[in-house]
Amino acid sequence: MITSVALNPALDKIYFVDNFEPGKMYRVREMVKSAGGKGVNVARVACMIGENVRLIGFKGGEAGNWLESQLKKLGVCTRFVEVCGETRTNNNIIDRVRDNETEVLEPGPFISGEDMERFIAVYKEVLADSKVVVLSGGLPQGVPANYYKTLIEAAKPFNIPVILDTGGEALKEGIKAKPHVIKPNLRELSSLAQKELSDVEEIVEVLREINAGGIDIAIVSMGEKGAILSTKDSCIRVKVPPIDTVNTIGSGDAMVAGFAAGLARKKPPEECIRLASACGMSNARFLEIGVVDKNEVEAQKGSVMIEKIF
Repeated sequence: MITSVALNPALDKIYFVDNFEPGKMYRVREMVKSAGGKGVNVARVACMIGENVRLIGFKGGEAGNWLESQLKKLGVCTRFVEVCGETRTNNNIIDRVRDNETEVLEPGPFISGEDMERFIAVYKEVLADSKVVVLSGGLPQGVPANYYKTLIEAAKPFNIPVILDTGGEALKEGIKAKPHVIKPNLRELSSLAQKELSDVEEIVEVLREINAGGIDIAIVSMGEKGAILSTKDSCIRVKVPPIDTVNTIGSGDAMVAGFAAGLARKKPPEECIRLASACGMSNARFLEIGVVDKNEVEAQKGSVMIEKIF
């Protein structure tokens, strides 16, 4: 069982508006609505590629109930903690003419100390049958920056690999607990390193420093440029072939889901990143966020190129 944690899930709405400009009125002809948030996307994709998946986190109001119902339809097991307020809505405006995206993200409900205690109780209970734990996304209002650190430490006695995919202070604090895997994107890694990273040698140097600090596997995702994976013993560059993309939102989450599935199947890091990359590619071919085609994922694994850096 893969356990995905979604502390700040969302109802995602994508509006496709050509030549979008602020200050004008638009009648939307095309809209996609889905259960969203990074942890939700991870759970959905992992389920779609054949894994048994559990999603835990916080939910509130009608939006939270709708989100949970959508996941149950897919076969995802859910254990949400009900909180006051309404699960947030994320609004994405995609302009395919100008090839850009505008996001308007709601903050979501405030999480109290009592809410966090109830969640910790659920979390510790489900660790018993979890093969992999995924902690992804930002933290909701009220939750301290070191909360992922607390969750990683709680998983240590169970000897469960934990994947951490977040940014900012949550990443900075979380890596102190030494999760098995981290997967920031290039922007998040640059923020962690406190300098702009673009050169491969610089990126590898930062990843190696992270490995030296006790993180077994450090991955940076770089969109169409692929990814770099580093361990204490080796470092590889992952390249993906060009594809006709429809919507790249959620591709990073799909990668995390694929990597988690690889770990659950006891695959080595190179095979895990092949599966992860194939999931990211498949996600980019769908309008909806966090959706892949299992057969396409299997077919695309062979097209992922692995280049050894050392």
